[in-house]
Amino acid sequence: MFNENHYVPILRWKQGEQKALEFLSDSIKERITPLIEIPAIEWDFENETRKKTIDAHLANFGETLAKSWKANQPVFLDMLLDPLERMSADHYPLEHILQQSRKHGKKIIPVTSSNQDDDYQEQVKLANQTDQLGACIRIQENDFEKLHDNINSLLAKLKLPPEEIDLLVDYGYVNPKDRIRTSIFLVGLINSLPYISKWRNVILCGTSFPKDLSDVTADSTGQFERTEWIIWKDITSKGSVNRNPNFGDYAISNPAPFEGDPRYINMSANIRYTASDKFLIFKGRVTRKFGNKQYHQLAAKLIKHPEYCGKSFSDGDRYIHEVANNNDGPGNATIWRKTGTNHHLSFVANELLVTNELSTSL
Repeated sequence: MFNENHYVPILRWKQGEQKALEFLSDSIKERITPLIEIPAIEWDFENETRKKTIDAHLANFGETLAKSWKANQPVFLDMLLDPLERMSADHYPLEHILQQSRKHGKKIIPVTSSNQDDDYQEQVKLANQTDQLGACIRIQENDFEKLHDNINSLLAKLKLPPEEIDLLVDYGYVNPKDRIRTSIFLVGLINSLPYISKWRNVILCGTSFPKDLSDVTADSTGQFERTEWIIWKDITSKGSVNRNPNFGDYAISNPAPFEGDPRYINMSANIRYTASDKFLIFKGRVTRKFGNKQYHQLAAKLIKHPEYCGKSFSDGDRYIHEVANNNDGPGNATIWRKTGTNHHLSFVANELLVTNELSTSL
């Protein structure tokens, strides 16, 4: 069972996020259990076909996980693939990933939900029979109306008791304008969870990070409220729920998958930086026209900001300082996703520690 300081970030399994995990300090790794999402295969718009086969999409997963996550504790893993997807050898993708991970000494707790088909549920059940790590049930908005029925159905298929299951309540994206209403709703939802005292862990996860940064003008510093963090603090500090959940979020990403044609996307240089109760956005101009050298100026602006944590705070903060002083970089979108995510994970893990220490001292 997690302690109250434990953090569960949901991370899309891409290179930036992988590197963000790899360069975390050991003390931070001890206090987090990432939930890795295997994304759907990207679409090749030019050739009107998928960019990869499923075999290529999942190739070297175990090796990459072992490099990115050197900690001893398991990770959660969820599959955002077509349920009918099969490897060329007719193996299930989850089965393939688990086999790869075992070869590299990595432990995985599979995540399931009511969105997955019976074949997937069977693979989760078989995984526990082999690894004895239980499972994670992820409930989302489509489950809320028939909460008890959906949870009991999954328990029956997995043939596992709640004591061997982590329950993740994922409320997805929340608009900061809906914070109070969402907080009240979540209190009621948590208190209506069946077997509330029996679950191995209960985790509350959501995000207010927007789908895009169009609300931030070029060459400016914008900010967005970290509504998910404020909601969690409000719920856990008031004693209004039967069991305080652990905190989870989507780091510096929005849950919605990117579906646009990259040939026509004019992405601007930006640095996403997590601070107390907010996300700071240091935004430049379109990289296709103005290039990546803008990141030197953006980083220089960031290290002068009062919320900058200093170069020794995390590997991400170290890189920001180096780029600001023209000792590294300028980097690209992937490197800056790594940088911002690495800082975010470190910031939230420390924030949880401080918040809970303060609450116990009062």
